[in-house]
Amino acid sequence: MPDGIGYSASCSNYWYNNGVNTTLIGLESKFSSDRLSAAIFNGIALDTKSGGSMVIDLKAGYNYDKNGIVGQNLRIRNNFAEGSVSTQFRYSPCTLNVPVAENTTVYLNPHGVAKYNYTKKEWDTSVGAFLGVTQKFKKGVSVSLEGQRYNIQNPNENDGNWGVNFIISKKF
Repeated sequence: MPDGIGYSASCSNYWYNNGVNTTLIGLESKFSSDRLSAAIFNGIALDTKSGGSMVIDLKAGYNYDKNGIVGQNLRIRNNFAEGSVSTQFRYSPCTLNVPVAENTTVYLNPHGVAKYNYTKKEWDTSVGAFLGVTQKFKKGVSVSLEGQRYNIQNPNENDGNWGVNFIISKKF
């Protein structure tokens, strides 16, 4: 990964098995060095259940190997909505990002989550994972399709705990 600062725009759409749909649109500034990265994402989320919100993410990553196949990452998501303000900490201790063809990678991201809701003054914790594929195209455009399972610690609870995510992004 080349050293320096990069910028990207993305549009993500998340469909959950309980009928909820979320669209997240935003801009990211990312600093990358040999194995470390840090980023700030600013965006707007529109959700069919809870309406709109502003999202600010702080991200950090470390690649265990020089090719970036195995790594770890931390995302701190701050969500500001009418009637609800929260901070979510998502830590992924061992992510995989495996190239399977030219410009195509498959990734796996198991993670633990702790979320504090300032409005309700309560913590919520869970374990999850997502598995996906990313295809890079010309001019910095990439498309990802992933499946996600939330709350793995409660295997019998399925309502809203499964999702399919579609992400398109453009690097500048």
